[in-house]
Amino acid sequence: MRKLPLFITIMILLSMFLVACGQDEATVAEDTQPDDVSQPADETADETTEEDMASEEPADVTVSEFQESPMLAERVASGDLPPVDERLPAQPRVISVEGSDIGIYGGDFRDPFVGDAFWASQMIYYISRRGLVNWNQGFSDWEPNIAESIDVNEDATVYTFHLREGLKWSDGVPFTADDVLFAINDIMGNEEINGGSFPAGLLKPGDDAPVAEKIDDYTFTITFSTSYGMFLINMCGYPGWELVTAPKHYLEQFHIDYNPDGIDALIAETEGAEDWVSLFQLHSAVGPGSDPAVISRDVDYPTLFPWVYTEPMGTGTQFVAERNPYFYWVDTEGNQLPYLDRIVGTAYQNEETMLVDVLAGEYDTMANATNEQRSLFFENQDQSGLTVYPTLSEGGGTVSIHFNMTHPEFGEIFSQKDFRIAMSYAINREEVIDIVYFGQGVPRQISPVEDSPLYNEQLTNQYLDYDVDLANEYLDNVLPDRDADGYRIDPATGERFNFVMTVQDGDYGLRFTDVAELLKGYYDAVGIEMIVEVVNNEVWAERAENNELESSIFTSEGGYGITAITDPRYYVPIQNQGVWGMGWALWYTDPNNEAGIEPPQEIKDHIDLYERVLQAPTSEERLELMAQVLQTAADNFWVLGISTPLSSYRPLSSSLANIPDSWVGGWNPGGPAIVKPEQWYFSQ
Repeated sequence: MRKLPLFITIMILLSMFLVACGQDEATVAEDTQPDDVSQPADETADETTEEDMASEEPADVTVSEFQESPMLAERVASGDLPPVDERLPAQPRVISVEGSDIGIYGGDFRDPFVGDAFWASQMIYYISRRGLVNWNQGFSDWEPNIAESIDVNEDATVYTFHLREGLKWSDGVPFTADDVLFAINDIMGNEEINGGSFPAGLLKPGDDAPVAEKIDDYTFTITFSTSYGMFLINMCGYPGWELVTAPKHYLEQFHIDYNPDGIDALIAETEGAEDWVSLFQLHSAVGPGSDPAVISRDVDYPTLFPWVYTEPMGTGTQFVAERNPYFYWVDTEGNQLPYLDRIVGTAYQNEETMLVDVLAGEYDTMANATNEQRSLFFENQDQSGLTVYPTLSEGGGTVSIHFNMTHPEFGEIFSQKDFRIAMSYAINREEVIDIVYFGQGVPRQISPVEDSPLYNEQLTNQYLDYDVDLANEYLDNVLPDRDADGYRIDPATGERFNFVMTVQDGDYGLRFTDVAELLKGYYDAVGIEMIVEVVNNEVWAERAENNELESSIFTSEGGYGITAITDPRYYVPIQNQGVWGMGWALWYTDPNNEAGIEPPQEIKDHIDLYERVLQAPTSEERLELMAQVLQTAADNFWVLGISTPLSSYRPLSSSLANIPDSWVGGWNPGGPAIVKPEQWYFSQ
């Protein structure tokens, strides 16, 4: 049994152009990687056209001279920075988004947020996810980024990466193959840091850890013991950032292998450090036990981000991130990106106060705007100075409903398919859609959407009718006895059967609590007592990690294109937001986890089948195997849905230019990162 929890990201839409390099000039040209590995053209997404979405970068753009922001030119003149030609790599990445134009330098992007988490300010968090490869503009395939090109062998076991020569960290130190190998071999491969086991995930598609080897300063290989055709696509998601966010020259001071004589002194002066491992975890943004948010607190931490923190989060009500003078992107005229000088984040205690200030025109965006607020943004566009940009959904529905089949107390009942069928028939989905989602959508279970190559009609449409009599009929097979008030009796205890549905108050605009309150009434009508509990995201996550959630409502990723493969949480129990099989997922990621539950053989076989999907060297084989995975999910009916996915929107300053009319939004493509905010600029 292999151990590989997955992450996020992807689907295939159109053929695309990728960045490659020339010898003497920065050039955007077509990639020539094998179709089976890098250009799975048969994995078509949906009917969305290039006109509906952000366009791809055109080929054959050449740049040989470079310019920079006036604020950096002043630093060069004072001797504080070397000239721009010396700060850029030999072949910087040329950004040329169709429909965009050459921008103007300057301005602060004002970004409000609630909370103090690294990801609260999405402008910084999402754009930090620029890895060796990234999503292309249409969210249809990978494209080179920090890696200038990648060679893949025929069976997709050996990947050879060619880095951009002369690329530098934000402190001016060269980024080389040593940095990537430090992340793989010295962090993930260190048995004291990883607890004796190379972490399952992006770099472990089977039982064995990868072999990462340096060829020269700008070339390295990653070799897997099994085929891994999905590697580059998977690396477009959040986990891919770990390979390019571990600056060896900075982090080696906290690593016992590189600083054995100085470690004790560093431990003594670092609050919370008990040994060298905890010292390293407190300072590193990547690796087991580390905190990515350290980047937002430590202004000395070198990154490759377009903007780098100069005033960190957690020191007041604001943070400031200024342009990175060594950022490796340029426009088609050789102007170093980004155009915007700074990102200025302002923290709020609650969303209500933040919304008032946003609508009053004090900011340039607002993350996680809800459908309930949509009319407010349209009605106040003149006052707020914001334009509402639609975003296409990546989901397979609106919300997902989970009954934890591995819960120590309720798992036996929740595991009975008749119970889940009854809970589905008991839901008046039309009413939920009208009340919660403003009449937008039609009833639907969680599944890949109709235009996806992975669409499964059974998974999508089964058990959708609102039928109280049928719900009662199925429940009679599981909980036949009732008390004097009509509530069903738990046969194990002889007491009234009731359970808690725990939902997050941070609901990503999907109104978890409103849905749960309606479910409570529907389930009451069939003799099931459900208690609704609303908690913050941290409490929810803690309970999830301990397998304490009895039931819950969550999001619906895995609908658009082939995102069911890269984010299979509702179809395969390997990820801790798939509450329906939480104990199995915890065991899968760590068999020694006391909260984990070893799955039965049929679930192990199901996970093995999914892992074959990831290993398949061709897109045709991947689709065929994933169709089997989804059919098993359909036959077992593990997760309930409510309705079709909703399009969303993002309010952005009307003064900003180079923003496409629409794009695929959501976690997988990286929110606004997919449309390259590095090339946004204030036109007035």
